[in-house]
Amino acid sequence: MIRPLVLLLSIGLGAWLGWICGAAGGLMVAYLSAVFGASVGLFVGRKIQRNLND
Repeated sequence: MIRPLVLLLSIGLGAWLGWICGAAGGLMVAYLSAVFGASVGLFVGRKIQRNLND
């Protein structure tokens, strides 16, 4: 039950951080950096999921 939540939070946090970092460059830059941040969040979330003991 905790594994999908960890993944959801890590993707959301990565996308949010990407959007914040790219917002100064305009809408398209913010969108692309949010996609990149979500991808990094997915990668980190999967690493965290592997280390959880459920």
